[in-house]
Amino acid sequence: MDEIRALKEIKKYQNGKFEMLTDIVVREISFTININNRRLTAIACLPDSLLELALGFLFSEGLILSSAELLESEFTPGGNEINFKLEIPLERIQSFFLTGEKTSGCGSSLSSALTGSNSAFPHIKIDAEAILQQMRRFQQDSALFKQTGGVHSAGLVKDDEIEYYAEDIGRHNAVDKVIGRAILNQSDLQSYYLICSGRISSEIVKKCVRMHIPLIVSQSAATSEAIRLGWKYKTFIIGFTRGNRFNLYTGIEEEIFVKSDG
Repeated sequence: MDEIRALKEIKKYQNGKFEMLTDIVVREISFTININNRRLTAIACLPDSLLELALGFLFSEGLILSSAELLESEFTPGGNEINFKLEIPLERIQSFFLTGEKTSGCGSSLSSALTGSNSAFPHIKIDAEAILQQMRRFQQDSALFKQTGGVHSAGLVKDDEIEYYAEDIGRHNAVDKVIGRAILNQSDLQSYYLICSGRISSEIVKKCVRMHIPLIVSQSAATSEAIRLGWKYKTFIIGFTRGNRFNLYTGIEEEIFVKSDG
């Protein structure tokens, strides 16, 4: 059908009877990321925005700390493999495998450990009603989910606009794709917040901490480890953003909410 959708014959049961139908499903591939011609990991994902996915993964997992470390990338559009020539210490790659934990999501990979802590929450102001309105717009944007029910979405929001948006079978992948797009455009991630469809687990918080994203907003819940890391690394976490309500899990004593002019 196209690069991210396929048509499959199915048998559907409804109202007490079966019928044969053609259904739209998402495509899935295994995408391999190599560093200096050696395999780092393979990720189950949608076959789109693969360069962004790979870049977002390497930066958000702490394997690349600055653009100066990225010397070259070798990727053929339509391919299932990418190689990055990096100038990074071997110990950083070894640490990724030694400290990494299996992620909790579909299409999972490793998520490397954080070190240290942060002393204070960032000084940001949020319009509570704007958060709810943004989530409603965000949910309306996912045409692929409405067609297939098989993807997660993520976006980076600035000045009440979603500047970067992506979908994938894995919620981590969707987050990495929008981070990768922001990196390619040399955007300052400290001035954005992450909006996403999936649960907020520890791996999502780790990615935002590394990229200095101050706030995570999701329509789903946060896990206990995500909340612990949010407090330790001073990242605001908002979950269950649905209808006219949401839950603030971290920084609950901070004066971050402002009244809308309307």
